[in-house]
Amino acid sequence: MFHRQIRERVRILAPFLEWDSDPYIVLIDGRLSWIIDGYTTSTYYPYSEAFSSHEVIEYREGNRARRLASRVSPHLDGANYVRNSVKAVVDAFDGSVDFYVFDPADPIVQVWDRALPRFFKTRAEMSPGLQEHVRYPESFLLAQGLVYAKYHMSDPAVFYNQEDLWVRATEKYYDTIRPVEPYYVMWELPGSDQAEFVSVLPFTPKRRQVLIGWIAGLCDGDNYGRLLAYKFPKEKRVLGPQQVETKIDQDPELSEKLTLWNQHGSSVIRGNVLAIPIKDTLLYVEPIYLRADTAAYPELRLVVVMHGDSMSYGETFEGALRQLLDGVSPSGAPARDLRADGALDQGLAREANEAFERYLDLQGAQRFEEAARELRTLRDVLRRLSGGAAEAN
Repeated sequence: MFHRQIRERVRILAPFLEWDSDPYIVLIDGRLSWIIDGYTTSTYYPYSEAFSSHEVIEYREGNRARRLASRVSPHLDGANYVRNSVKAVVDAFDGSVDFYVFDPADPIVQVWDRALPRFFKTRAEMSPGLQEHVRYPESFLLAQGLVYAKYHMSDPAVFYNQEDLWVRATEKYYDTIRPVEPYYVMWELPGSDQAEFVSVLPFTPKRRQVLIGWIAGLCDGDNYGRLLAYKFPKEKRVLGPQQVETKIDQDPELSEKLTLWNQHGSSVIRGNVLAIPIKDTLLYVEPIYLRADTAAYPELRLVVVMHGDSMSYGETFEGALRQLLDGVSPSGAPARDLRADGALDQGLAREANEAFERYLDLQGAQRFEEAARELRTLRDVLRRLSGGAAEAN
């Protein structure tokens, strides 16, 4: 009864572990439980650089150089060996705590397991329902990502000159620029038809805003803990989240509309930029919300879509997509036509809009698996739309 806070409770029971700052609650068979990640760390691992939680991102805004400074995963600062070896489960009703080993190959947790018999349980002893809710910790992916941003360079000369240094991608939130935080999505791995829960962190080159790559931490089943890294070809320009935001700010009509909305007791909230793969290209979608100071929740007001350098927007996804595919932007300027004949299949556009609306609702309700199915439906409809252009050609 004296130690009811989750982090405080597990820290008293297992002070020899470092604990994550973000415990999360899950509902299993009508019972609530908290899950929190534990790390084994050391500062004595040979030939390993110590992790620094101080992050500086240099970027350009117009002709001006900018710097973003922040602290990342402070509980891991100074360690040069980190393993996400333990998951602690705290019952929200009676406060009982169970510690599960998720990395039995970690030598440090092996020593603690021998020193404290029956203190730890194996991963197999965790109930299947709890295992389905286990996720890859964001702070751990952030720490790994910042290290990988430098050590992905395998050529000694390139590494010495820091010629290919990555930094976290940036995005606009309200009126400020901030780094993109790791986010969870349902994603199908290449060669698989089964969606998996993954944590994704995108990167851009230093002082540039194009997307250069991203890393993903897998969460499901036997793939838990597996890291994937994707690198985009340097000879192709792949828009980053900040470039999509800049394109929105540079559109005269849209910028004026957002500026007007951002006054008189209301605030504009930029949603996450969704990059939807269609064949060998990407379609970018960003929802924009308006929240009144007296309202309890924001309202979807605009949806912006981009393909290449062309942008369109509307009150619904269907309306924005129609304008983009018809080759006319909201301002009346010609847009890059995705359909050779300029004709839009109204039924497909309506179907795409309905899938997008359902995706937003399910994502907001944190029903990620169902949201992933709607996102795949949206992708398939867009492929059918773009396929019409290929047939017309």
